[in-house]
Amino acid sequence: MTTTTTEIRETVPAAGHDGHDGVPTRLEHLVGDTEAFFRDHWANQPVLLRAHSDLTRLITEQEMWDEVECGLLSRPYFTVFNEGVRTAISDMTRKRRVVGHELPGYIRPERIREDFAAGATFKFNQAEHWHPRIRTLVKGLEPHFSGGLESFVFLSPPGKTAMQAHYDGAHVFILQVAGVKDWVVGRIDETSTGDSTLHQGEIPEERRVELTLRPGDVLYMPHSTPHYATAREGNSIHIAITIEEPTAENLAEVFLAGFLGDPAFRALHDSHHRHSLDQRIELLREALLAHLAGADESAVTRAAVTLRREHR
Repeated sequence: MTTTTTEIRETVPAAGHDGHDGVPTRLEHLVGDTEAFFRDHWANQPVLLRAHSDLTRLITEQEMWDEVECGLLSRPYFTVFNEGVRTAISDMTRKRRVVGHELPGYIRPERIREDFAAGATFKFNQAEHWHPRIRTLVKGLEPHFSGGLESFVFLSPPGKTAMQAHYDGAHVFILQVAGVKDWVVGRIDETSTGDSTLHQGEIPEERRVELTLRPGDVLYMPHSTPHYATAREGNSIHIAITIEEPTAENLAEVFLAGFLGDPAFRALHDSHHRHSLDQRIELLREALLAHLAGADESAVTRAAVTLRREHR
């Protein structure tokens, strides 16, 4: 594939330039100038960047297979899918006896190997929960964003498109660790959706951007970017780091919950019988506007992020 976008900025890798050992641990290790990134690209359009650190040291294919073979990985920390079809949980998991109890959901290494050999993609979910280098990177990114961060590691054999075009309900950084992968992404327009859902049909030519990612490349896709990818040369490993911001509904729920606990609202509630309906509406409007004006935006954002994480 050829790159068809002019919104590409290449930078020369500079592993170890600030004293770290080459493994990315902060946002600038991925995007370079963070101020320029937020000014020019955040929540704007997809862009391909070149990392300032050695992405290949984040995780290796051998590490992934070692984790599979140890047999201790359990659901929901892994998924297998082929052309968008997920392997049934009952087929890729087994029970294990742990401290006298028989527990379900543990990985079946032989089934994962079989499915991968047949062209399936193997995915680690929430790798920041247990993989030390990925956890360090995710923690280093958190101060820059008002949202919940998660990481996913994809191992795909060549020649396979794991999923059809879809949207993710989050901003996404794609870090190409190994192999070569072709991506088709769509520019954001008025037809874009903020939900996690399949894209209806092919991404139209006027929005379509084709990119090839090689080890060290970073693709940023804003919230509501349709996309799909096909591995090409060698087994492909990429890490997707998602930033899921609270929705307007999440924020409204937090504001409303705070307002209902506000003493001004309680006083109005206790005295509403002394006012006409028109007066109640006006008093309620005034009290609500005063509450919104005095709200602690940071506290509201934190509460909405937590709400989003717990109820998605």
